Amino acid sequence: MAAEGSPVAVVSGTSSGIGAAVAAEFLRRAYTVVGLSRRGNPVLANESGYVDSVVDLRDREALRAALASVADLTADGVRAVVLNAGASPDPADLVKVEWQVASDAYETNVRTALHLVQETAPLLRQGDGGSLTFVGASLANGYQPERWAYAASKAAMTTLMRACSVEFADDAVVANEVRPGPVATAMTMAGLDGEVNDQIIRAINAGFGTDWLKSPRTVAEWIVAIAEFPSNGPTGQVFNYSRKVL
Repeated sequence: MAAEGSPVAVVSGTSSGIGAAVAAEFLRRAYTVVGLSRRGNPVLANESGYVDSVVDLRDREALRAALASVADLTADGVRAVVLNAGASPDPADLVKVEWQVASDAYETNVRTALHLVQETAPLLRQGDGGSLTFVGASLANGYQPERWAYAASKAAMTTLMRACSVEFADDAVVANEVRPGPVATAMTMAGLDGEVNDQIIRAINAGFGTDWLKSPRTVAEWIVAIAEFPSNGPTGQVFNYSRKVL
């Protein structure tokens, strides 16, 4: 059950990884969280204040129905929307990559983000200000040719974020992007099943002489802090935690 009067956050891609950690961080800060994912999250579903909504965000009508089902929670508007859902195709030789690979990346990453913006914009406007926070990638700069398909979809999301910062400026809604760099999730570490504890992350970073790898929990704290920017705060910005030059 949601706490009466608690702010509402909508988070996509909450079945695991960064999305699940972001949802948990919002819950820790006494938000009601509507989690959207294709697989659901039975662990979070047992948490007070969390609404587990199984939906494919590529289907706009399904997303609309999912949000309509929680209309009682969002009647006073939504405070924060975090656009995290996405997928990364396997690296491929740039001169051999099939267009369908890039098309699938756009379908999964950009189409879902656009639908979520379009369907939550009225909910953000209902409140006294809110935020759209995109989870981006430093690969959007295009410096790794073998990751071009994924990078291009993430670059498109950066453009969408900046368009939102202008489109909703008069609605007291800020839009920003977080580029977290390598995070200990299944997308970054092939074969990973479950969360890697901090001790293992420290050992990996020590072995490679870097501090790039972070836990989803650490990244979630950054994302939620940016999602809580005031309506007159920074907008249209990329916050880069990847330790790579943009």
